[in-house]
Amino acid sequence: MGADENFLKSYKVKNINHLTIASLNINSIRYKFDQLKVIIQDNIDILIIQETKLDSTFADGQFYIEGYSPPFRKDRNAYGGGLLVYIKENIPAKILKNNDLANDIEGIFIELNFKNDKWLLYGTYHPPNQCHTYYFMELDRVLDSYLTSYDKYILVGDFNMEPDDSHIHDFMVNFGLKNIVKDKTCFKNSNNPSCIDLFLTNKPRSFQHTTTFDTGISDFHKMVISSFKCTFEKRNPKEVIYRDYKNCNNESFRNELNEAIHNSGDWADYEHRILNVLNKHAPLKKKTVRANHKPYVTKQIRKAIMKKTQLANKRHVNNNEEGTRLYNRQKNFVNRECKRAKKTYLNNLDVKCLQDNKQFWKTMGNEFSDKTKGNHKITLVKGNTIISNDDEVAKEFDNVFSNAVKKLDIPEIPINNVEGVYDAVDTAILKYKDHPSILKIIEKMPITSNEFEFQPVTESYILKEIKGLESGKATLFKHIPVKILKENADLLHKKMTDLINTNLENNLFPDTLKLADVNPAHKKGVRIDGENYRPVSVLTSTSKVFERVLHNQINSKMKGILSSKLCGYRKGFGSQHALISMIEQWRKSLDKKGYAGGVLMDLSKAFDCMNHELLLAKLYAYGFSKNSIKTIHSYLKNRWQRVKINHSFSQWTELLLGVPQGSVLGPLLFNIYLNDLIWFIENGEVCNYADDTTPYSCSNDLNILKSNLEVDCSNAIDWFKNNYMKLNTDKCKLLVAGRKDHTVNINVGESNIEESKEVTLLGVLIDNDLSFKTHLNGKIKKANSKIAHIKRNQHFLTFQQKRIVLSSFAHCHFSHAPLAWMFHSREINNKINRVQERALHILYNDKNSSFEDLLEKDGGFTVHERNIQILLTEMFKAKNNIEPHLLQGIFEANTYQGPTLRRSKYFSRPNVNTVKYGEKSLQNLGVRLWDQLPKDMQELGNLTKFKSFIKRWRPLKCPCDLCKVFIGGLGYVSLCNCGCCK
Repeated sequence: MGADENFLKSYKVKNINHLTIASLNINSIRYKFDQLKVIIQDNIDILIIQETKLDSTFADGQFYIEGYSPPFRKDRNAYGGGLLVYIKENIPAKILKNNDLANDIEGIFIELNFKNDKWLLYGTYHPPNQCHTYYFMELDRVLDSYLTSYDKYILVGDFNMEPDDSHIHDFMVNFGLKNIVKDKTCFKNSNNPSCIDLFLTNKPRSFQHTTTFDTGISDFHKMVISSFKCTFEKRNPKEVIYRDYKNCNNESFRNELNEAIHNSGDWADYEHRILNVLNKHAPLKKKTVRANHKPYVTKQIRKAIMKKTQLANKRHVNNNEEGTRLYNRQKNFVNRECKRAKKTYLNNLDVKCLQDNKQFWKTMGNEFSDKTKGNHKITLVKGNTIISNDDEVAKEFDNVFSNAVKKLDIPEIPINNVEGVYDAVDTAILKYKDHPSILKIIEKMPITSNEFEFQPVTESYILKEIKGLESGKATLFKHIPVKILKENADLLHKKMTDLINTNLENNLFPDTLKLADVNPAHKKGVRIDGENYRPVSVLTSTSKVFERVLHNQINSKMKGILSSKLCGYRKGFGSQHALISMIEQWRKSLDKKGYAGGVLMDLSKAFDCMNHELLLAKLYAYGFSKNSIKTIHSYLKNRWQRVKINHSFSQWTELLLGVPQGSVLGPLLFNIYLNDLIWFIENGEVCNYADDTTPYSCSNDLNILKSNLEVDCSNAIDWFKNNYMKLNTDKCKLLVAGRKDHTVNINVGESNIEESKEVTLLGVLIDNDLSFKTHLNGKIKKANSKIAHIKRNQHFLTFQQKRIVLSSFAHCHFSHAPLAWMFHSREINNKINRVQERALHILYNDKNSSFEDLLEKDGGFTVHERNIQILLTEMFKAKNNIEPHLLQGIFEANTYQGPTLRRSKYFSRPNVNTVKYGEKSLQNLGVRLWDQLPKDMQELGNLTKFKSFIKRWRPLKCPCDLCKVFIGGLGYVSLCNCGCCK
């Protein structure tokens, strides 16, 4: 098949603002060179040719193509290949001569230098008969040395292995790379084609329309071609509104503030008086800054940049050597000053609040974290219309959020009032008195004559709550900053206490505290679809104080009532507890040759669907008095919100259902609303965190397991319908673990769900083998990507700042639910240790020391050792009956009355049947490690003291599989002072 030149021309025209990069395997370029020139001229900007037969006697001119620089080349080596890289003359590029890549590795490193953007291009041919381990070790070593200079790189060529091969997969994980080639590229075996010509990059979003193309000049390979976006649209300057504290006299401000609030009547007047004084002493001002504004850029640097621009324009007009010299001199001066200012600025940041410092995030956040999306302009697509104007975007989001619940197919909420009853609370109680949830609550609740009432608060309590506010938290636009509340808490707390107690006495929550600015937060999927965002409410700073009063009192009432299986938004509970309570039961069942399975249930807009009247009825069933329910009803009704996009707003919209996401009290009310669901799951158990609900079951009989899951799912679906929530049965997922010879299906509602090999639950990717290999490879990949960013900026940071940044952005990837995945393979453990080793090399600027020496120097622990410390802390909580109570089902107390001998004094050690699920369980490993603790620590009752001790403790002989060492002729054995215990 010949080359389709029209296809290439149309491809180029379609992507006229992009460069076209291509890769082609040609066995002999000498006889096909003329054909190649015809194909690539005017169509391809960068071309990498592999496996071509080159000879050192050939001159570059023999391979010259008009419009392209003489090709970068690496001649044929012992493996019989060769490499040519063609780059158009107008693209600034240079081969990097200072790399020490071994001579028998066919690879060329090239720098592509665009305006304000440098890329590292690596062209390669990896012969199939060359040692894979050796090739990637060499490439790993050299590429790692380039990370200090380049933050964007792409590796192109014939790797002669598919991306799921273990060698290349591990390499991609180590450097945060992704293969953007999805089609088959090699047709040597036409019945089984393969994808071995790869484009590996850490910036996949810079490439699009990647495809393959049959040129007709390669024996078996198609040309791989991609559109490379190397230039980006310049963003418009942005307007910033800020408070000017420059001329604020603190003493005068406090005197006027104290006088102003003294005679305030209600909450609205109280806030209005504070704002009047604040606006007088610290007025709101506007300024326009560059879209890429950096806080370390001073007025002098801006002037130097302007001068550089002037010299650049003169050089362009005059085109002489003197103009070029002056421009280069000024450019170098600006670069030096920017680096010096950046280093000074970062070094002056307070280390104690480095992780919460807004200025730090503005400066470095985009480089260190993929969560800082707030400065990105939001563009939506609706039908065939592109919406980019901030006002229009705000209106569109308001429309999406307002109609989100209306679009759901949920049972219609009855709106009829009870005849003869005019009070909203009485109406709600009578309307739902026969509701299944209410009847279940009454059945489960103990009989008591004490009704819950809100109690008045003291001035000292409110003072403590105000001082406990987080300074970095946002507040309603142009409202009272948290900073002002905290700094003047001694003046404000007395009047605020009086207002709170007055409102509690009258069963009211002030209307001025119910206003919210809604910020769209991207969840998942494409960013141009408004449905892929969730509303996060930003409330007034004063409302958080009042909400905290309500929250603490309600929480005290519900402490013994809320199910221990509800792990969301509760002190001492976390997603880790929900996961390990499920996974440990699965391991017990699998250890007995049984089965375990769960159904991940996907709720739509759960927080937005919560019915206010039904919530009030549930509160009454739980023992709340009507007066206290009236206060909560006042909190829920008459709430208004508007969508905020930069400084543009939608109209105000009333919130008729649900609770605001971002409030203090909302999550607790949601937990109360959801609590009775747990009582309807009778055949199995529930793994729950917020709106993520997963019924699961264990059994020795697969059919019984399926039946239990189907019954519990049916009960859950009925509950969702009765409580006006929408379950997406099409998005529900089934995971079944255990040996079986067929794929399992179950019925969930009207849908038949087939089991998945792996599912993501509460941020952890769980596979049906409980190996967590895919999950941890993803975490390793992200951590390595962050380390690469930190390495490029390490010279701007002090030692202590580097330590905090590495902890916040690299080590943090292994801190989420570690007890759920801590039983992984040695291969994964070595990769995690490699991540930690790279971080320590950066921290101490030491490239030569071993991992063990760096750990000793740092006085730190491996990730596995940290996991052991976390495990023992959770066992301490279980032993001393500290929440969460569901841990007591994992770490069972020892009830044996005879001599201990080898038995644990405190915990029951299980009898296990398998290594994979029995020995590798938290209960088994935890008991064996607990017995190594000093006796005084085992008998300690203070959690703070125990944590202080355990953070410095290592087991003398860790019995886990990861801590075994290999001895020839014996295999892996446990020894004292083993690799992870040094």
